[in-house]
Amino acid sequence: MCVDFRALNAVTKVPVFPMKDMQELIFIAGSAHWFTSIDLLKGYWQIKMDEESKPLTAFTIHNAVYQWKTMPFGLAGASGTFQREMNRILKSHSEYAQAYMDDVVIFSKTFEEHLVHLELALTELVKLGLSVKLDKCSFVAKRIKYLGHTIGGGKHGTDEDKILSIKRLIRPTTKKEVRSVLGLMGFYRAYIPNYAEISTPFTELTKKNKPNDVSWGEAEQNSFVKLKELLCEVTSLATPDANLPFQVHCDASDYGVGCCLTQQDTEGIYRPIAFASQKFNATQKNWASIEKEAWAVLYGLNKFDKWIYGTKVEIISDHNPLKYLNQTTPKSPRLTRWALALQGWNHSITHRPGIQHRSADALSRLR
Repeated sequence: MCVDFRALNAVTKVPVFPMKDMQELIFIAGSAHWFTSIDLLKGYWQIKMDEESKPLTAFTIHNAVYQWKTMPFGLAGASGTFQREMNRILKSHSEYAQAYMDDVVIFSKTFEEHLVHLELALTELVKLGLSVKLDKCSFVAKRIKYLGHTIGGGKHGTDEDKILSIKRLIRPTTKKEVRSVLGLMGFYRAYIPNYAEISTPFTELTKKNKPNDVSWGEAEQNSFVKLKELLCEVTSLATPDANLPFQVHCDASDYGVGCCLTQQDTEGIYRPIAFASQKFNATQKNWASIEKEAWAVLYGLNKFDKWIYGTKVEIISDHNPLKYLNQTTPKSPRLTRWALALQGWNHSITHRPGIQHRSADALSRLR
């Protein structure tokens, strides 16, 4: 049921509360070995409305007037309120239980720990009279589907059902369909090296000056097929370990930048954690090579900042002049600003021409 609350929302003071970071939740939970995922039944409707606010939610039908006793969909700030309540409910269990809206995940290192954690979290939900949808829950599993991803055993990967849907995609014919395809594929862009560059022919079709009925050529077809192939071939990525140093592999081309966050295991093999990429705009395409390569470094550090800040990070690039970025004063004002910005991270720059990684085929595609 949906009510038009536009008039009420226009005069509502929306409570400011940040949503959880989806990738952060996947990284935190994914390092465990036992999982339980819980889906609340009609989550919004399990949050009671304040007595003074109930009359404000009133709506009419052909023969009556009703008001909401629980929080309805469509209210400004409803999602933030729901997330705040879930955080409050699980606050004392946050080390092993987290929630993204109505999706709760309980994660533990051992089977015995998990049984204890599960009982504590479920007891908390029972105290508040919250209900769950059993057919959407998974109990005591080594791998689960959570927030469109598969997590477990120190790995995180794509949801096979969603990848199957992508595999069945047919060629879009309108600008709206192109945006839908980009939205679906972009959800897993962290698993694809140089996603921004590969998808460039697609994103060009969504510009304002482009017709609604898209003009489909060889470049668009190649991009469409390439993205589908890469998504269908995606392998699981590692979850970060706070006790190990990080590496950020950076590269730039004429069209954009690509980065990969990795950590080395005990065998010295680079384990990819996440990929990031960005397409250059018209101004950036005119930058000098060293500026493009330097921007790739800064982009990668900012993209993975929440994981690498305060730790020692090694920047790996095939562009040798970057080694001297912190040792000499750059002549370019832009490079000078970026060199100063880099001081915010405890970093070192390593030049490795034509580096190839044995850790995963996906990482080699960063080049």
